[in-house]
Amino acid sequence: MEKQVIVYGGVPVGITVAENGRLKFIAVKYPVIDLDGSYYSTIAELRAAIHSHLANASADDQAVFSRSESATLPRKAFNAA
Repeated sequence: MEKQVIVYGGVPVGITVAENGRLKFIAVKYPVIDLDGSYYSTIAELRAAIHSHLANASADDQAVFSRSESATLPRKAFNAA
């Protein structure tokens, strides 16, 4: 199973796993929990969903990203920001 870490604003927010020819998103941070279990055709589609979701998120949910530091992304990571 191929996994890919998804990073938004320097914070790992989830992973994707290939399932039935699509990408299943598994959230690991509360601000994106509503997207947990969603399927996407491409990383670009997932990136747009995360961006749209967080653009409408509360200030509390967005705060976790303002405190993040720019760090080297882990191998097989994708910055969704």
